Amino acid sequence: MALKNPAQQRAALIAKVHALAKKLGYDEATYRTVLLTQTGKTSCRQMSDRQLSRLAEALDCLAKGKSLPEAPKPPSASAKGLAGQALPTAKQWETLAGLSARAGWGGLHDFRLLAFARHTAKVADLGELSRSGMSAVITGLSRRLAQQARAAHEEGR
Repeated sequence: MALKNPAQQRAALIAKVHALAKKLGYDEATYRTVLLTQTGKTSCRQMSDRQLSRLAEALDCLAKGKSLPEAPKPPSASAKGLAGQALPTAKQWETLAGLSARAGWGGLHDFRLLAFARHTAKVADLGELSRSGMSAVITGLSRRLAQQARAAHEEGR
C-alpha cells in the first residue's frame, strides 16, 4: 500500500526510526542522545522531513552493521566546562580514536562514543573534555572492551 500524503510518509519514517532504535537495543537515554547528536533535536516530531530521513538512513546503516561516514572536522575545544583545566593531548585523542575503532565505532564523531563520553565524563560534547575527563573516557572504554573480550573468550569455550 503506497503512502498517499506527506503526513503518512512522515509517520512511516518516525515508525521506522523507532523500530530501528528498538532493533539496535537503545534505551531511552541512548535513543535521545542519538537524536541529539545526529539532528540537534531530542524528538522525531521536532525534526524536519530531511533530518528524519537522514536519521532513518543512519540507523538503517548501523542495523545492517555498516559504519557511519566520518565527520569532516575534528572536535573543537570549548571554553564551557574547562575553567582553566588542561586540554587533552594529541596522544589522548589518538588513543581515543583507536579505542573507538576497536569498539567498531566510526571514530571520534560516532554518536556511540559521544554517548559513552557523556555518561562517563558528564560532558555535552567531546570538545568539552579536559585532560582528566579524557583520561576517564579512555580508561572506561578500555575496561569496556576488555570485559567484552573476556565475555567473548568465555563463550568460545
